[in-house]
Formats: sequence, C-alpha cells, structure tokens
Amino acid sequence: MKISKKAEYAMRAVIGIARNPRNVPLQISELSNSESIPIKFLEQILLSLKKAGTLRSKRGASGGYYLEKDPSEISLGNILEIIDGPFDPIGLSTGNRPGTGLEECFSELSEIVTNHLDQCSIQDIIEKEKPEGLLAFEI
Repeated sequence: MKISKKAEYAMRAVIGIARNPRNVPLQISELSNSESIPIKFLEQILLSLKKAGTLRSKRGASGGYYLEKDPSEISLGNILEIIDGPFDPIGLSTGNRPGTGLEECFSELSEIVTNHLDQCSIQDIIEKEKPEGLLAFEI
C-alpha cells in the first residue's frame, strides 16, 4: 500500500514550512527547491492545505506560506486526509464488499494506520530530525 505522491509532497511541504521560523512566510520557490517538489504541483498542494486551514499565505515581495496552527496541532493524518481523503486501502467507504473477514481485517488495519498517523504531529517529525546530543547556546 502506498500513499499518493501528492500526499507525500504535502507532508514534506508542511514539514519544510514548519522548519522555518514561526510566522515568517516561506516562498514557494524556496520550498520547491529545498524539498525537491515540482513548483506547479506544489502550488496546487499549498492551495488545498490553505483551504483546509492548515496554512496561511501572505502576498507581496516578502510573502509566502506559513503555518496557521502550531506544528504540534498538525498531524500526518490531517494532511493525508486533506489530500487523499481517509485511509481506505480497499475502498470500504465506497461500498466495496470483499467479504466479512476481509472487511473486518482491513477495517482494523485502517483504524490502526489512521490512529498512528493522527498521533504523529509535524512537531514530532521535526524533533526526530534533530541530532542527539546537540547543545544549544542562546543569548
């Protein structure tokens, strides 16, 4: 089972924006370059995330996209659902009826995956990226 490339790009885009200082807009071209996402595809993704209330945008020379919510409040599950809809590997929500045993098995799988992705916040992902033992000296 694979998620769509669009959903993967959306997750990477939100993580890239979250790495940027809070409320400092990140331009699409910078995000496209840093995350290796085709710019035309990225524009569509960012608009979907903006419509859903995950991102905000600012116009002008110093404009771009920034997070609407705190990174701890945005989960991978949120992003996946915005872009691809609910996780449903065999189409149970569309009325596909493969048989009671299969339905039960895949229904449980969907619940497990959805719960896991809902518990993985963007903040969690960024924390996992930080090297261990790094000392921060702030003045």
